[in-house]
Amino acid sequence: MIEFNATFLVAMLSFVVFILIMNAIFYNPILGIIRKREEYISSNYEDSKRFEEDAKEYRDTHAAKIEQVQDRCRHEFKTSVNSAQLIASEKIKAAKEKTKQIIQSKKDQILNEEKQLQDQVNSTVVKELASTIASKLLGQDTTVENIEVKD
Repeated sequence: MIEFNATFLVAMLSFVVFILIMNAIFYNPILGIIRKREEYISSNYEDSKRFEEDAKEYRDTHAAKIEQVQDRCRHEFKTSVNSAQLIASEKIKAAKEKTKQIIQSKKDQILNEEKQLQDQVNSTVVKELASTIASKLLGQDTTVENIEVKD
């Protein structure tokens, strides 16, 4: 059976003193180091979470800004292209009008020259023909001066 004597009490007392000494020398410093390490890890973990959230926010903001700039560039490009097409179509239209005017003036000039040449040829041919007819009828060389040709 169990006997309670002085040896048992001394062993129990020495065990309690040993535990107290171990607490003071070994367990408390180790627990302090463990607490400090846990605090360090948790603060680093919180910092990393905060940095990750900041990076995500920066990435989202950056992506939104890039999208805005791209939209603005697309709009400006489209506006520039439309403006250039409008200017080009106006220049083409003006060039066509100018070309039509030039062609019409050249046609008129050619028609005038043709009329002048035709009148000149008709008057020359009629004069020669009249002179030839008159000389054959009269039997002598005669020249016809004032003959009007009617069309």
